[in-house]
Amino acid sequence: MAYADRISDLARTLAQYPTSVTITGSKIDIRTAKQLESLNAQISNDQSLARDGDTLIAAGSGKDAKALSQRITDAAPQVGNLLAAFGAQDTERLKTLSIMSKQKFDASAASRLQAEKRFADEVAKLMAQEAQAVAALPTSPCGPKPQPTPTPTPSPSPGPSPSPVPSLDDVIASLPGYLQITIPDAVAGYDADSLAVAIKAAGDAAIRLGVKTPDGITDYATVQFTGGPDISNQPWASAILKDAGLGTIDDRIAILNNALQARLLMADAMNASPSPAPTSR
Repeated sequence: MAYADRISDLARTLAQYPTSVTITGSKIDIRTAKQLESLNAQISNDQSLARDGDTLIAAGSGKDAKALSQRITDAAPQVGNLLAAFGAQDTERLKTLSIMSKQKFDASAASRLQAEKRFADEVAKLMAQEAQAVAALPTSPCGPKPQPTPTPTPSPSPGPSPSPVPSLDDVIASLPGYLQITIPDAVAGYDADSLAVAIKAAGDAAIRLGVKTPDGITDYATVQFTGGPDISNQPWASAILKDAGLGTIDDRIAILNNALQARLLMADAMNASPSPAPTSR
């Protein structure tokens, strides 16, 4: 079921982006719980329609094809319309922020907002393609239509299969905003240009290692910025990366990231511990 699965993949990618930012110690929602509830409901509706369309496409016909095609067409722009409505809500919600805080919010939220726009555009395009494919199906006569002998090829889809979204290059391009939200202290010393250059170098290094997934790129960049550019050369880190028994390179980088965060937390805890009071003699 190509279209439903594709929308599910896009939704999982969108869910990776944070829904809040922290400004001067205060957590501010990029998306409120009510907004997320509305967005998830619309995504579920789109997935349900896409599954119905995939079923008819796989069958090669359907007496309800024209009606379903119209429902898919009507739903195609709804995620974009919902996000546009969120924009008006956001404007009202953020009126209480100072100008400086508003600027920080805009900068920190940019990654999530860009991801939402890409998601809405891609879902609209996929559903428009599916509506067209469903509309072109012949109408079945009464009763089930005899089906031809199935072939080993997958269900047909219009045109070439779309490339994975986001691509690794897309992930690298979105990292500045993501890292400024998740590890602000680690990237605080960079201006916009130097951060972009450093992130591109980290992303290229990850790809050379064989990273295949968006999570792998994100984890590797997090490791590079929190542990330093030479972190992978340290014996304990190098041992993790070389241990094929731990899984794919993406799995090993995730393990390395978790191990590094644990070490940093332990170091912080030790530094925060009060020194023992001097004993009198």
